[in-house]
Amino acid sequence: MKKIIYILVFFSFTLLFYNCNGDVNTQEEGQIEYKISYPKMDKTNFMLDFMPRKMIMKFKEDVYSTNLTAGMGMFRSSFICDKNNNQFIQQVKLINKKYALKLDENGIKESISKNPSFTIEHTSEIKNILGYNCKKAIITVNNDKQDAFVVYYTDKIGLKSPNWCNEFAEIDGVMLEYQYEKYDVCMRFTASKIEFKEIDDSEFEISKDYKLISESQMDKEMKEIFDSFN
Repeated sequence: MKKIIYILVFFSFTLLFYNCNGDVNTQEEGQIEYKISYPKMDKTNFMLDFMPRKMIMKFKEDVYSTNLTAGMGMFRSSFICDKNNNQFIQQVKLINKKYALKLDENGIKESISKNPSFTIEHTSEIKNILGYNCKKAIITVNNDKQDAFVVYYTDKIGLKSPNWCNEFAEIDGVMLEYQYEKYDVCMRFTASKIEFKEIDDSEFEISKDYKLISESQMDKEMKEIFDSFN
């Protein structure tokens, strides 16, 4: 009886210690919901009401997709990052226009090289986001303004090298709070909900009714879309 009590006490303390450290179990399939804010956009800009306010990231077996919607559903954009096949897919829908861009590993590197580079300073600071002890990194953009912002990331979500296909490749973890700027629009993403559940494989496939175009064509289309928001 004493031995049983000792074992129960030991496991109770073990569980208490684990639960108090602020991290939850690593799991490899599910979705993360992010709130989107616009730190550089004038709050009086009436177009702010038409901008995306939420992004859904779905992940499974080192593949993930992100999806966002704006303009009451008239504009939809998604990204698929497939580490297993070193492939990146972007899909954009604007009313009746449907375009897709597909890049292989070399195409991804070439695309990233066109953007301003980052200097990443890792820190020892921690911020708890949705039960995850997230590490803080300070990002400085190597441009004329030397813009700087912070990101928070965790390695407790089961995605290997989640940033392999973007400028944040040096950050070895899923970012639960970060910032991204392109087409003169600055967006800040903050995780608001995490669910671990089965994700259908179709979430990571290119839609057949989307027309494949080049990166320069996609940039032109996206620039026109975001210019209308400014």
